[in-house]
Amino acid sequence: MARVSLILPLSPGTLLTAEAIEKFRVCLEEAGHTVEVLGIADPRSPHFPLVAGSWWRSFVAPEPGLASASMAGLRRAKGDILVVLDHHRGYTLTDLSRVIEPLQTRDADLVVASRNASRGAEIRPGRVAVWAGLAARRVIGSTDPFSGLVALTRDLARSAEFEPLGSSFTLELLARAGGQRQDVAVSRGRRASRKRVELDDLRHLKRLGDHKFGNISRLIQFCVVGASGMVVDLSCYALFQWLFSRTNLAAMTAPVVGGSLALAVAGACSIALALIWNFSLNRRLTFSYARRGSLLHQFLGYVLSNALGVGLSFSLRLILPRQFSFFNRHRLAAALVGIVAATGISFSMARWFVFGRRPNDSVEPPLTDEESCDEVTLVGVAEIDGGGVERPQHVGPAHFSSFEPS
Repeated sequence: MARVSLILPLSPGTLLTAEAIEKFRVCLEEAGHTVEVLGIADPRSPHFPLVAGSWWRSFVAPEPGLASASMAGLRRAKGDILVVLDHHRGYTLTDLSRVIEPLQTRDADLVVASRNASRGAEIRPGRVAVWAGLAARRVIGSTDPFSGLVALTRDLARSAEFEPLGSSFTLELLARAGGQRQDVAVSRGRRASRKRVELDDLRHLKRLGDHKFGNISRLIQFCVVGASGMVVDLSCYALFQWLFSRTNLAAMTAPVVGGSLALAVAGACSIALALIWNFSLNRRLTFSYARRGSLLHQFLGYVLSNALGVGLSFSLRLILPRQFSFFNRHRLAAALVGIVAATGISFSMARWFVFGRRPNDSVEPPLTDEESCDEVTLVGVAEIDGGGVERPQHVGPAHFSSFEPS
């Protein structure tokens, strides 16, 4: 049978008892597997909420979040089959055994326990869950990309490059690891308590979108930023028109392009503010990998590289009202045409000129046995006192499992 490493990522405040670990171990050993259990604590925990044992190991993840804890466990696991389990999600021992079977028979390299997949009359998810699962499968390769139970081969884990962030470790594995995937239908059981979506979870989705869809993902983000910049531009343009129309600028003629000088100044000010807005958001979100570069150099490059787009936008909002009566009556529409025309030029120059170089140190190297997390001194669970509260007690370091990596 197989050598199985069961990885239990733990969120802050999680208490994992010896009984909980024991039932997983016994289930796998009764199936003939050699088992080790790895508990990976979140570095934000005030203490390490684990128990000591002679057949399991414990570490602290280098970064917060279940995804980081899971990848740390994969890095240290010694088994041929690696199973990551969020034990708060209500998966049964049968579910645990079921995700291992396709790996043993070499039918798959990565198996996801899916509550959105159906299996005859025994397991039938709701209609919404089925359609959501089918859509997710076409995009990411599984009907349940946020599953709390996933198994994969050690070779697949070692070949992938991970950038863990947030709590969705299954989504990270599906996006980064290749191989043959398979969903295993499991009972819906007890759902995890609803928790607040954190900023790291949104950053993780953005990062995975960039990884899977590349420039298409960045173009969508660039357009979203551009849409917000358009709101800033048009709002300021309308405000500045109203302000400058009440000054002496309204009676003056703009040099070179002609037209009202008040209109020209209003356009220049609104474009400048929108340019700063778009640069800030694109540097922070769309091309977030470039934040370590020089802010001044990037801003100057952004301004210079987009001069053509800015000039086109500026010219169209002044020329169109003079050439077409419609745009003379609707000057904001002329500004909108200029913004859309400049978007393609702005994205191309920003992607390949201003933010074109991506640093290599943002991606973790493939997992190797030489990499390690710090082994920790653990907190065991003592007897329950009269008030029903489990009091932790200090215990020694966890012992290593009996088998060694091949």
